[in-house]
Amino acid sequence: MSCNDFSRPGKNGLDRIVQQALGCDDTVWYRYLLQKDLCGCALSSDEACAVIDGAVLTANDMAQRITAQYGALSPRELAGELQLDLVYAREELQEPYLYMGLYDPAARIITVNDSAVLQVAQFIGDNELDSFTRSDDIVDSIVLHEIFHALEEENSGIYTRSRMLERSVFGIRYKRGLAGASEVAAVQFSKYMAGMAYSPCIFERYLLLALGQLATHDLIPYT
Repeated sequence: MSCNDFSRPGKNGLDRIVQQALGCDDTVWYRYLLQKDLCGCALSSDEACAVIDGAVLTANDMAQRITAQYGALSPRELAGELQLDLVYAREELQEPYLYMGLYDPAARIITVNDSAVLQVAQFIGDNELDSFTRSDDIVDSIVLHEIFHALEEENSGIYTRSRMLERSVFGIRYKRGLAGASEVAAVQFSKYMAGMAYSPCIFERYLLLALGQLATHDLIPYT
C-alpha cells in the first residue's frame, strides 16, 4: 500500500497533495472505506485484504457482465436500460443531507445531489485542477456507484451483501454484516466502468475540502 509522489512540480501545496492522492494505490482508499464502517469492530490486516480482494473481484465481474450484456453505454443510458430513474436534487450541504448520490431500492431511483456536484466542480475550477480530475467524471462516477448498489439489490447472494464478520463478545460468537465491502465494490465498479485512472473517492474529499470539513494535508486518508 503506497502513494507515489509525482515529479511534476505543483503550482501550490494543494496541487502537490492532489497529485499524491491521485497516485495512491486503490487499497489506500478501500481500507479507508472499510475503516469508516467498522464501528469499533477492527479488521485484521488479513481480513481487510480478503474483503478488499473479494469486493474488487465482485465489482470487476459485475462490470464485465454488464458491459457484455449492454455494450458501451454512458452511465445515464445504462441507468435507462436497467429501468432506473435518474433524478437531480438540490440539497443542503450539511448533515444529514451531505451526500453526492443515493439509491432508493423501493422506488428504483438514483438521486444525484446537484448541490454537491456543483460545489465539487467549482472547487476543481477555482483551484485549476481540471488537468488532474475532470469535472465530467463527477456525475458519471456517482451514477455508476449507485447503479452498482441497484445491481446488488437484484443479487441477494452477492459477496458484498453476504460477507460477514465473525466476532466474539463475552465468549458468545456472533456475525455482523460489513457495509464497507459494498462501498468498496461500488467505487471499484464506477472506476472500472468510467475508465477512470484515479479513484472516484477523490471527489468526496474535494467536497469536504470545499466545505472546510477537511484539512488539505488530510486529503489522502491514511489509515
